[in-house]
Amino acid sequence: MDFVITKENLLRELQAMQGIVEKKSTIPILSNILINATKGQLELLATDLEVGRRSPSRDR
Repeated sequence: MDFVITKENLLRELQAMQGIVEKKSTIPILSNILINATKGQLELLATDLEVGRRSPSRDR
């Protein structure tokens, strides 16, 4: 699936999640951000098992 997003919008969401994603986690999956793309929506999710953040889903 392809999606289109402006660099500024993607960067803003990634910067907001940067503090949540652990760089030195013992569980590798916690070092990543899940990008979920569905028809008309893009959602980013990050967690460190204590704090989580989900980007707002928006119709594009």
